[in-house]
Amino acid sequence: MRFSCARVDHLARKGRTPTSLNPAEGRRPRSMTFGALAMTLVLVATSFAVSTPTPAYAAPRYAEIVNRISGLRADVMWASTNPGQGVFLWPDNASYSQEFEFLDSGNGYFRIKARHSGQCLQLLGGNPREGAPIVQDTYCEPGYAPAEWRTDYIIPPHEPCVCFPETYTIIRNHANGRCLDAVSSSGIPGQQAPLQAWNCIRTGDEWNRWNQVWSIQYSWGNPPIH
Repeated sequence: MRFSCARVDHLARKGRTPTSLNPAEGRRPRSMTFGALAMTLVLVATSFAVSTPTPAYAAPRYAEIVNRISGLRADVMWASTNPGQGVFLWPDNASYSQEFEFLDSGNGYFRIKARHSGQCLQLLGGNPREGAPIVQDTYCEPGYAPAEWRTDYIIPPHEPCVCFPETYTIIRNHANGRCLDAVSSSGIPGQQAPLQAWNCIRTGDEWNRWNQVWSIQYSWGNPPIH
């Protein structure tokens, strides 16, 4: 179909100049239907949901507290969940009562939370005296000194001097400055030796040093605790 000269003149007089002599070239695009628009929005939303990363969940890391000389583990007695239950040494039996989470308290201190009970190791009744038993209890808030600990390291003397001296790890309580200690009169703690707070060794050469020397063993590796 073609416009005649008369048709063009008629449109011009009415102020409507055709943009093309081909009617098909001057058509407006067809509007999107409601259904097509809805489907487009669904596809966009789905694409965004798929591409948005999910925050990673950091699982707790549990460790065993191992007496260096005996290889025995700190264990909440009989895997009890009762507050005030004591802690002793026991052979490795892969139980949750021998696994602990170290919770950061700041300034180098941490809390020791038993996996099986969710309670923290601390001085019985908060008593700072020498020989205070170590127990689990429900109060585990940061800032509570009887339930806070830090690691210290001792290099024992050796003669003659060696290039790679051995390092002993001790665990010191925040409230009284005393150390995690397995009760033993021989200096070699045995099975069921209860844990207490005792004056810390200083040189690593003391007769009772093995009561206080520990290894913090994670399920993979043995990273230092800060």
